[in-house]
Amino acid sequence: MKKKSGDFFAALKSIILPESNDHRPANGPVTNNVILKELLDCFENSCKRESVGKSLLFNMHYLIILHPEVYEERLPSLPIIVKEALKAFYNSLKRYKKNYDELSPVSFHWQFRFAPGTDFNQEKIAVDDVRVIGMLTGLKPMGSGAGDRHNTAKVTMKSKATNVFDKMDINLDVLRHLHFAENGTFTVKFNPELHVTNVAVTNNTVQKTARNADAGLARIECYMADKSKELVYVMKDTEIVIARKEPENLGYSNYLLIESGFVSNPHARIRWNEAQQSFQIASFSNNETRVNETVIAKSEAGNPRWFDLNDKSQVLLNGMVTLTLKQL
Repeated sequence: MKKKSGDFFAALKSIILPESNDHRPANGPVTNNVILKELLDCFENSCKRESVGKSLLFNMHYLIILHPEVYEERLPSLPIIVKEALKAFYNSLKRYKKNYDELSPVSFHWQFRFAPGTDFNQEKIAVDDVRVIGMLTGLKPMGSGAGDRHNTAKVTMKSKATNVFDKMDINLDVLRHLHFAENGTFTVKFNPELHVTNVAVTNNTVQKTARNADAGLARIECYMADKSKELVYVMKDTEIVIARKEPENLGYSNYLLIESGFVSNPHARIRWNEAQQSFQIASFSNNETRVNETVIAKSEAGNPRWFDLNDKSQVLLNGMVTLTLKQL
């Protein structure tokens, strides 16, 4: 039988344009499973891109933007979508954990914030669109300062050019017109045992721990001797970055930004070690870092060397900036 010309062009197309992993028909409906798949794809990408050395890092905060009609239609299903997403995330972490020495969640909680919208990042949101934006930790509250208006943040989201998830910068202005209502916001405590403890996820559920993460883990008082300035930072994430105040860092809530030329970018990381019930610090600066007069060794980016921080410990950065950590 003579092969039809259409068969030839179909075969040629399959060679030039490989079959997509997204099995949703073009312009198909946004179902619960479609939203779930977008969340999982974003999460998987972050595991591969954010992990450092033998530490497994991953996005814990997600913004999900749907067309208003779809948002209203899916609203009753959102708690179940969140629960199923967490099940999938934990299963992936169990698989990845075999190749890493430790999990390094940078927040005590997962957060999912759904919002209706008709445009985002200069793109129209149609009824068959889903926009998922993933972040290691939450954004700073918008409008918290006069300089916020042109802040950018690094996020994981789909690229227009490739239609696959990638790491990129967004201007926070693109989020200002979106309304993240309470009934579309879900906050769930991270479980180090890697399973969902809640039978049903409820809106804005925050499980209390022995340490109240909402009030903060520690208060860090900073004194900049070169400028005779002081600032206070409340540590709410399980791991924070200490860095020089630069435009590219302004969008992160887990950055302690110091306006001093004596601070490196980044300079150090401080974390709460749940297993040891203690704070620890690792220095990544070529300049000296002291803890209570003891010089600590520099760490390589993929191999942090953690040094214990006791309550009211003092950290001296490059002989000019003093940090005093007070446990809350």
